[in-house]
Amino acid sequence: YREEELVNLRGDGKGELQEWDRVYDYAYYNDLGSPKHVHPILGGSSEYPYPRRGRTGRPPTEADPKIETRLNPLLSINIYVLRDERFGHLKMSNFVAYALKAITQFLKPELETAFSSTPNKFDKLQDILNLYEGGIELPNDLLQNIRKNIPAKTLKEIFRTDGEGLLKFPVPQVIKEDKSAWRTDEEFAREMLAGVNPVIIRCLQEFPPSSKLDSKVYGDQTSTITEEHIGKYLNGLSIDEAIKSNKLFILDHHDALMPYLKRINETSTKIYSSRTLLFLKEDGTLKPLAIELSLPHPDGNQFGAISKVYTPAEEGVQSCIWQLAKAYVA
Repeated sequence: YREEELVNLRGDGKGELQEWDRVYDYAYYNDLGSPKHVHPILGGSSEYPYPRRGRTGRPPTEADPKIETRLNPLLSINIYVLRDERFGHLKMSNFVAYALKAITQFLKPELETAFSSTPNKFDKLQDILNLYEGGIELPNDLLQNIRKNIPAKTLKEIFRTDGEGLLKFPVPQVIKEDKSAWRTDEEFAREMLAGVNPVIIRCLQEFPPSSKLDSKVYGDQTSTITEEHIGKYLNGLSIDEAIKSNKLFILDHHDALMPYLKRINETSTKIYSSRTLLFLKEDGTLKPLAIELSLPHPDGNQFGAISKVYTPAEEGVQSCIWQLAKAYVA
């Protein structure tokens, strides 16, 4: 029995595999490109035997028997996948449903852009919330009929019965209870750690932060952040004490962007180089202390940078300016 099972799992290398098969066979990447633009086969040579993919057994093309035919894009979701790597029915239904939602989220703004005076821009915060709210509300009777008569989990995901609009993404957890939660400094620091920035966040070793750019070319690029900007946010510690106890961190985009800012800002895109100082609190979370936004000196790079420092504020105009400073860093 065990030998027979092993033969079944290995397969015989013949025929097209179907969803119900349990065959762990492999093939080279001979299905790349298209009939008009055939891509060389990847793998299978004595020099490069890999990579390999799961064998599907689709028939060869008429032009070249070594090239495997490709599925119609609409049917590609039915491609044979090794059982250990195949989505379960629930996972697959969610995948398809959210793919359809993603398409509608792409097409809807494209259609609206054609009639918008400010294409490719959000005019107000509600435009962002509309990505998750609203949608097409369906009558409850229709929703119940769909739930009863169409058992497909994919359709149930699209036609939600929990109040979520048709073809809308679920509301992110961070704004589910409070639509303004994204504005907080705590969330700003959390998203910084949850995104791509953790690879360049580092402990602050010197104050004020210095630059490694060539001073002969770019002048003095030392940070203009001072003790007056951050001293009151250090929970009673001095800057030296905070550095020695590994409490101060920096997210430094200054040196990476400064050499290119002038050219970038000559386009429709406008950015700053930035330095963000953060403090490690007792509960293990970070809070931003100061954000420095810099531009090249208008008289030339050799004159250094023009910088301005922004600190946390909760009320008035300064609060709005602080939110904008965080937006540039994010």
